[in-house]
Amino acid sequence: MADNISVVIPVYNSENALFELYQKLKKTLESLEVKFEIILIDDNSIDDSYKKIVELNNKDKRVKGIKLAQNFGQQNAIICGFNYVKYDYVITLDDDLQHQPEDLIKLYNKIKEGYDVVYAIPQNREYGFFRKLGSKLTNFLFNLITSKNKDIRVSSYRIIKSDLVEKITESKSSFVYISAILLKYTNNIGNIYVSHYDRKHGKSNYNIINLIKLFMNLYIYYGNLSILKYLRKDSEQFSVEKSTF
Repeated sequence: MADNISVVIPVYNSENALFELYQKLKKTLESLEVKFEIILIDDNSIDDSYKKIVELNNKDKRVKGIKLAQNFGQQNAIICGFNYVKYDYVITLDDDLQHQPEDLIKLYNKIKEGYDVVYAIPQNREYGFFRKLGSKLTNFLFNLITSKNKDIRVSSYRIIKSDLVEKITESKSSFVYISAILLKYTNNIGNIYVSHYDRKHGKSNYNIINLIKLFMNLYIYYGNLSILKYLRKDSEQFSVEKSTF
């Protein structure tokens, strides 16, 4: 029997990309002959992204939408989506078409080899300078503060078993970083290698200030030094404004 797949995508100011993203996901997932759902979380966009999500839901009820009442950031938006998934495997990817939906077939086939999580790693990165730097530094920091195999890389394009997704949603932290949480529960992680493309719409939010904040928070909230607990804040609750569920 074929497994079923939930796809969770954080959305921010991506009205021009959503229809093409949906079409590619639909074609790819239908080729796998699985039941699927596509959960789009609008992280309080200032464009018509949520309107596009509603239009897609009206067209195809396998597309589901959530609108957050304020901007919580990519990681938190994904966690919000995780609370609604209902299938065996959960795939996360970005909304800007730099991740190719067709590659989810490779992710699915790889996790069926027995992994708990599989990450898609781009071979020819088309990211900007700061995002390339951020990726390298994130990998370095994870090697420092976790027990991750140094040959394994992480990214936002991944497939996760649903039991691990449930553990992620139960995790309490005011600074959420999904891969850091995952590495607390498993080292049974695989990689596949994929091509990568320029983003078609919008622009990256990565800059040196954001990178510094990211790495400070990663170290504070996921580092092992006992003194770090005094720097950690209490977790916050999501506020969902409206939903098409």
